[in-house]
Amino acid sequence: MHHTGLRWDEIAEDAWRVRDPQRPQTDADAVVAYVERRRDGDYEVVWLCGTAGTAAFATLDDADRAITARYAAHRRNGSPTATKPRPIAHRPPLSPA
Repeated sequence: MHHTGLRWDEIAEDAWRVRDPQRPQTDADAVVAYVERRRDGDYEVVWLCGTAGTAAFATLDDADRAITARYAAHRRNGSPTATKPRPIAHRPPLSPA
């Protein structure tokens, strides 16, 4: 299943893994989100790019639009968790007395 440039792989009935088809299938960073249809009929998205979290959508098309927009922003701006860590200040070693 293809939606707006991302690949939707069905992993179970009413559950999909959404990934970037331009990246190797073995690359874990290629997975953008997981989508699952809940019992109430809404679609729950578990974000794997950008800030972690979940969101619910009334339709699969709404979820697709949100995933596409979030992934485009992630590629444009980078992940907030993908920045270099701040260096840890170190003290010089103690000199033997």
